[in-house]
Amino acid sequence: MEYTNFEEWASKWMQDKKDYVKESTYANYSVVMTNHLLPAFSKYKLQDITNNVVQEQVLLWMKTGRINKKGGLSEKTVKDMIVVLKNCLRDWSEFTSHSYDEIHIRYPSKVKSQKNHTLSKDEMKYMLEKIFAENNYEALGYAISLYTGMRIGEICALQWKDVDLENKLLHVNKTLQRIYIKDFDGGSTSKVIIASPKSQKSVRDIPICSSLFSLLEQLNCDDCENYILTGTKNFIEPRAYRKHYEAFLKRNNIRHINFHGLRHTFATSCIESGADCKVVSELLGHASVNTTLNLYVHPRMEDKRACVELI
Repeated sequence: MEYTNFEEWASKWMQDKKDYVKESTYANYSVVMTNHLLPAFSKYKLQDITNNVVQEQVLLWMKTGRINKKGGLSEKTVKDMIVVLKNCLRDWSEFTSHSYDEIHIRYPSKVKSQKNHTLSKDEMKYMLEKIFAENNYEALGYAISLYTGMRIGEICALQWKDVDLENKLLHVNKTLQRIYIKDFDGGSTSKVIIASPKSQKSVRDIPICSSLFSLLEQLNCDDCENYILTGTKNFIEPRAYRKHYEAFLKRNNIRHINFHGLRHTFATSCIESGADCKVVSELLGHASVNTTLNLYVHPRMEDKRACVELI
């Protein structure tokens, strides 16, 4: 069959991908394709999806791209969507031997948000005091994030068999997440899966510091198959755990910061304390040290002054 229309090719492409990518990746592709790419390009012939066409659509997505049309999509979200589109078009080119001009998108420049995504040292100290005061499985997860920088899905998947108290190590080897799969006919399903982490670098061993060790030792469970956050064989999924976290912040009068902000707090604290960036990157499970540099390394004025004095 000669595929010339985007909708026809997208249907075949998605069917093919089902057997070759992780279930969570396929779920992400299905949402991007159904919610954004098909509505934008379904009527286009594949060779007509040019750089200019995609550039125009990108600007539209960033202005009114939300499903309810109330606001635009973030640059990161749009970039992730463009990756899916590029892969789809590149595979079409290889499948049909049609030429394909690589898409290069320019994103609108914008002032970076001044919103604080990390806790100050005093806020972190206060939160840890409240965590140790509560001294339960639920609060243990907040401590793990602050002391290790683990992602919420990795913490939700953590079992007591992954905790090596003898060698003071946490073994990170899986993640728990809810995935949403959308069908081309408009139907959708969701389910919770436990899968391998985000990337190969995300499979890692993280040393347990003395403060976290004492908390783990107190709450240690005899059954190694039990989940860290519940103390039972029943897990809690990230969206439910976030609700517990929000309630914890509220009842302890702690400034609101999303759960991922605890990971940012850990990384920023490490960098500001002079930790080697490559070591921090490995602790965080980043695929590349560049990710760590771009997200967390922001030289302070005193660092800049010290640098010029070296000349």
